[in-house]
Amino acid sequence: MIMEWTIVITLLGGGLAGSLLTNGWNSWQTRMQKMDCHYMEDDILSKIPQVNDANEVHQNLHLKRFKIINTTNRDIPNFRIIFQFDSTAIITECYSQSKEGFNRQRIKQNRTNPNEAEALVRNFNRGDSIEYTFKVANVSENKYYVTEADCIGFRIECTDKRTDSKKIKSERSDQVLIIRK
Repeated sequence: MIMEWTIVITLLGGGLAGSLLTNGWNSWQTRMQKMDCHYMEDDILSKIPQVNDANEVHQNLHLKRFKIINTTNRDIPNFRIIFQFDSTAIITECYSQSKEGFNRQRIKQNRTNPNEAEALVRNFNRGDSIEYTFKVANVSENKYYVTEADCIGFRIECTDKRTDSKKIKSERSDQVLIIRK
């Protein structure tokens, strides 16, 4: 009689422990994770007014470089990342650099909001990185905002990796980006 009870208790205890371990592992794997965005460089290219190809005059020109690194525990098939700068700023040029090559990850400038650009990232494996470079004109407040869209299970966390002397030039904005449908 005692032997039967020990077998039953062992089977129930083992099943309960196994299900607890499985649930714990699954919740750890699917937790909200962070993807790193490093603000690598902020440089003033020109302080004097510039005339572009369309005969528009821009008051100043800044170079801003960001690096996105997949620090999650999984490969991500696709998501969008949105870069936004001052309300008066205009993105004059943008390009990307990754292991796939130069400008393989497409960046699309927003036609209605010239201070915003959107990049569609595809096949972003663990440990991969993509560098985005922007030439931004008419910068007044020198703010930036980086966020993700169309993603589940991670968020982008922006970290300032510039040298101390260049950190005073621009700061992260606390604005909330409205995603259009």
